[in-house]
Amino acid sequence: MYKYLKRIICYFRTVEIYEKNSNLSFKFQNKFKFKIYRSLSSIKKKEILNYFKIYQDKKKRFQNNCVFLTLSFNKSFVSSGWLFRGKKWKITEVSRELNVLNKFVIFDFITLPEHRNKGYYTKLLKLIIDKFKNKNILIYVLRSNKASKKAILKAGFNFKYIMRAFG
Repeated sequence: MYKYLKRIICYFRTVEIYEKNSNLSFKFQNKFKFKIYRSLSSIKKKEILNYFKIYQDKKKRFQNNCVFLTLSFNKSFVSSGWLFRGKKWKITEVSRELNVLNKFVIFDFITLPEHRNKGYYTKLLKLIIDKFKNKNILIYVLRSNKASKKAILKAGFNFKYIMRAFG
């Protein structure tokens, strides 16, 4: 039942696709730590492992060309997201495939509730841009998610186009 409902909902959604502005460079304070995890076994920090206890289904992403990106502030885990490297990416929100050859797709970001509205999501996006400055990076967001869109633009991404399940 849930599977069918999800399929129907995608016909009423719109996502916006953004691409990073390639001319940006950022400087960061030492209080921030950006980390890239290529496998679950490489994660030792208990705070980050708790994420995978809550979201167990996300463990399999490591086997599908995805890496886990985290931001810590003063040694405390505050925000995370995922990066995909491959040829085709399916945007499940609208049930459409995107040709992403020679591009990275970043997606599924979360800031822990106690750390929200402090600019950590924007900071993480800026760190990703800085780390992968020679790569094309795409990010997408539901058109209705105004807070996320604001952070994406503030971090240095430019709007490219919209995508719907049809047309």
